[in-house]
Amino acid sequence: MVCINCGDAVHGRAGSRGRGPDIAWYAHCHPCAALVADQMERLDVLPEDSGAALYRCRTCGTDRICRLGWRTRCHVCLDERSTGHALAAGQRLLTDLPDDPALADQIRRFAGFTTADAITARAAQEFQAAVALGTELDRRRRDGWNDVTGDVHGLPWCGEWTGPSSHGTWGVHDRCGTWQPLRGRACPQCPSEPGDRSFAALRDTLHLLYLVRHRGLLKFGVGGERRVRQHLLAGAELVEVVEGRHADVIAAEAILKRQKRQAAVPLRKWRTWRMPASFGAGTEVVRTGAPIRLTDVLTSGRDVTDRFAPTAQHTDTVPIRRR
Repeated sequence: MVCINCGDAVHGRAGSRGRGPDIAWYAHCHPCAALVADQMERLDVLPEDSGAALYRCRTCGTDRICRLGWRTRCHVCLDERSTGHALAAGQRLLTDLPDDPALADQIRRFAGFTTADAITARAAQEFQAAVALGTELDRRRRDGWNDVTGDVHGLPWCGEWTGPSSHGTWGVHDRCGTWQPLRGRACPQCPSEPGDRSFAALRDTLHLLYLVRHRGLLKFGVGGERRVRQHLLAGAELVEVVEGRHADVIAAEAILKRQKRQAAVPLRKWRTWRMPASFGAGTEVVRTGAPIRLTDVLTSGRDVTDRFAPTAQHTDTVPIRRR
């Protein structure tokens, strides 16, 4: 057996002298385990009797669900010991870049590189993991749920979902405002609603990347027209909305999260009187001093801000994604 992160041989049971603890479903050597021991911050938002907790990466702000008593690490971030298999998906992605300058530009912006910087396998791997995470959460997302967070087996090393093992997927139900596991179609706290639709059935249609402002705060996210109008009804001011392909919107949001993580509003200030409830508890809330222009990260998108002018006709044809 080898360490998933560095490829060094490990022996014995998890946590033994010859093998570090298993982390995020995979064996680690002791040095790799030590590197990520303090990587994740626990947020006490799930019910006390849930048997699980939500953790947030201190570096990039990505969330992950983990069962209590287990160890986890960021879905996206690698480290200086990551090598071999842990970078294989990134190496494969690098081979596509000469024929896809738009993809290369996305990765540079995600990693904070300039046009003169060579894209590394680690940057490509982390970009691939961020996009894979967004895609997998979209498959589990549906109408009426916000802040959807899960545990995707295989990330960050494999660049894609690799197996059914998971600590679950959770979200906040809009009607009651409580965290619930997304096991069935309905929230157990609320009466059922007619006409519920699975988001997975809509995942290949057009999506919106939006930016709204409220009392010194900016909120960016992805979704449909109803999600944007929900923010406007809560008192937010529209800044910009861009429409694009699902894959491009997911990549653009990942770029924004990485770029704006230092400007994110601290946890202690979330859900205060300054912020409407529609902003949720995501990492997409930043201070207004953080410059954001959506067309800079979604270059292939179409500006549809005028669609939400006061005289614009409402429509429900765009799929809804809660973030």
